[in-house]
Amino acid sequence: MREAALEVISPTRCAGCERPGALVCDDCIARITPIDPVHACTRCGAPFGDVLCTECAGDGTFAASDAPSGLHACAPAYEPLGRTLAATVFEGPVPRIVRAYKDAGERRLAQPIAELMLDAAEHAEAAAPERYGGLLSAADAITFVPVTAAAFSRRGFDHMELVASMFAYMAEKPVLDALLKHGKGDQRALGRSERQKQAQGLYEVVEPVAGKRLLLLDDVITTGATVRAARASLLQAGAARVDALAFARVW
Repeated sequence: MREAALEVISPTRCAGCERPGALVCDDCIARITPIDPVHACTRCGAPFGDVLCTECAGDGTFAASDAPSGLHACAPAYEPLGRTLAATVFEGPVPRIVRAYKDAGERRLAQPIAELMLDAAEHAEAAAPERYGGLLSAADAITFVPVTAAAFSRRGFDHMELVASMFAYMAEKPVLDALLKHGKGDQRALGRSERQKQAQGLYEVVEPVAGKRLLLLDDVITTGATVRAARASLLQAGAARVDALAFARVW
C-alpha cells in the first residue's frame, strides 16, 4: 500500500531519461554501451585493450614491448595479482543512472546495476576465457570498495555494499565486507595525479582475507587509482588474488 501510494504521488521515472513508467526504460538500456571483454584492457578495464591503452601506458609500470609476439599487450599473463573488467562505458544514460543512485538515493537502481555487472562477468568468462576465465566462478567471495564515513552520513547508505549484496546473492557467492575507507571528500572533481595521491593508504582491511580469491566491486573506474589502492591493501593482507569488476569505465 505504501509503495502504491508513493507511485501515485511520485510515479517512477527512468533514471536515464526521466520518462515515466520504468526505473530504466528499454530505450536507455539499448543506449548503454557494453564493453567487449575480448578487446578490453585487463589492467584497467578500458574498452580498447588490443594494444596497451593510454592509461596503462602512462602510468610507467608496464611496457607494451614486453609482450611476446601474438599476445595482447594487456594479456592475463601480465596480471598476476588480478584483472579488471568494466561492464559499460561511462556515457549515454550511464552517468545519469550513477548519479540517480549515488547522489539522489534511488536505491532501487542497485538491482539493475548488479544485474548488468553480473551479466558482464558471466559473458567475459564465456567469451574470453583466456583473458577473464575464473573472474567470477573461481572467486571465493565478493567484496566491494566502501564509502567513507562522511559519504555514508551524507547519503544514508553505502551504494556499493547494496550492489555487492544483490550481486553476491544472484551469483550465489558470500559477501565479505573486508575494507574500511579512511579520509573524506569526493574524488570526482580530482585529476589523475590527485586521485592517485589521495588513494594511497586510504583502505584498511578489517576482515580475514588470507589465501582468498576475491572479486572486488566498484561503481565507476576513472583512472583506476581507487581499484589499485583497494586491491593493494587486500593483497598486502594476504589475499591470493583480487580481480575487479566495475559498473562503468570513463573513457
